[in-house]
Amino acid sequence: MPIRTCIRTLAQSATARGGFVMPMVILLMVVVGLTMSLSLRRLSTQQLVVTRQVNAYYEHHSGRGLQEAIGAWLRQQNGRELDEVLEPNTGKAMDITLSGGSIVSIYLFDAQGALLSDLSSVPGAQVDEVGLALKNLSGSVGPREFAQYTRPFGPAAVSIHTAPESVLRAISEAIAGGNGIRLADDIIRHRGSGERMTRQILVETATRAGVNSEQRAAVLRRFATDVQIWGVVVEVRGGRGLNNGRLLARYGGVTRIRSNTGRRSSSNVMEIGAFYTWKDLGIDSQSIDPADLY
Repeated sequence: MPIRTCIRTLAQSATARGGFVMPMVILLMVVVGLTMSLSLRRLSTQQLVVTRQVNAYYEHHSGRGLQEAIGAWLRQQNGRELDEVLEPNTGKAMDITLSGGSIVSIYLFDAQGALLSDLSSVPGAQVDEVGLALKNLSGSVGPREFAQYTRPFGPAAVSIHTAPESVLRAISEAIAGGNGIRLADDIIRHRGSGERMTRQILVETATRAGVNSEQRAAVLRRFATDVQIWGVVVEVRGGRGLNNGRLLARYGGVTRIRSNTGRRSSSNVMEIGAFYTWKDLGIDSQSIDPADLY
């Protein structure tokens, strides 16, 4: 029997027998309302799930396509360092013109300056080193800065070129104790000179700071002069009509790029790995911080 007919029948019975059945009518109406509400909520939830699945599918395949494009570009660099081939100041790697006239610009930047927060992949003998550095960092900065200066993936070594001063000091003091202050000061001073830090210069800097041979080995473990973790930002701009030159979309993520030296060749061929993260960054932000991509 349809619900409306059922309610009408109960109402007629209530008229015939007084108000005894009226609570049953009200209860039935409440049940019907709850059923409709749950059905609508279930439909809304299903729509959200489908939307998320579609977005995840799109982001996955757009990331894969970008990975292939960057990989092809890297193979054309003939083993040159990325710093040598990226556009100065902007970090632009290349532009891709699409069939519709839109232009896709790809930018790369060092994203290894943050301290690794997930210790599950750190060798057991080095866990105390990294853990103490995290403890030092948490004691010297606030919660917001700590979140910005840490990352959950990638190698434990931190880029000597882009690590914030607080991260440099946290690691240096974890490695060399009291001598860590001088070590961090010397590294910061050298970075300020504009000369790129190499492993040899890093060893010389550690030696001048008074660290011993065991501590120097730890310096080389914790500080990376060859960057592997890179941030990738992709901007899509219109190429025709009213959208000509207008920023239409911006995506970004973090990937691993490292040199692969073949046994039969002396050249270093850079290879790109899978993206750790990939997300829509929107078009409102003026600049992108590595922490935005973690």
